[in-house]
Amino acid sequence: MKVGVLFSGGKDSALAALLLSPFVQIELVTMSFGIVPNDAASVARVLGFPHVTIGLEEGLATATVDAMIKDGYPNRGINHLHKTALECAAARYRVVADGTRRDDKVPLVNAREARSLEDRSGIDYVRPLLGYGRRAIDALAAAHLEITYGECISFDYEVELRKVMERSYGYEAVKAVFPREHIQSRVTGRKGVVF
Repeated sequence: MKVGVLFSGGKDSALAALLLSPFVQIELVTMSFGIVPNDAASVARVLGFPHVTIGLEEGLATATVDAMIKDGYPNRGINHLHKTALECAAARYRVVADGTRRDDKVPLVNAREARSLEDRSGIDYVRPLLGYGRRAIDALAAAHLEITYGECISFDYEVELRKVMERSYGYEAVKAVFPREHIQSRVTGRKGVVF
């Protein structure tokens, strides 16, 4: 069975793929608007999984950014975008997974929304990290992955949304809407595995 795992190049999505890999065939899936360079494929190679990029329409990024500006915060926009990404993946895979954790606020798919996605798309939606809190995730990731941390270094939609917002509304809008010093992770290697 092949599972399409939404993949940002960060520790959570990488760990989700690693946890599933003994049981299924993994394909890492990065969603991109094509606005900023995206090298998630190189991180996928380091992990030893095949990778595909699915292009998203830039109009979706613009609509998402407009909603964020209206709200004054990114949550609703990123949640909508994540659900759209799951729908796009559901068009290609029978089983779709992501790296959302128990204590995530964004992106967040509640149980009703998850069932709806499965029923409408005829897929299985798997969240291998849903039972784990942040400390457990950090410990597992540290044991199995080499990780770099920094601001806006993953290949998730947030980096592209920030760029669209800056282009349309200016850098001050980005600072006002997004959390300050939002540290992301990027996987740089896999511990104990030689390729």
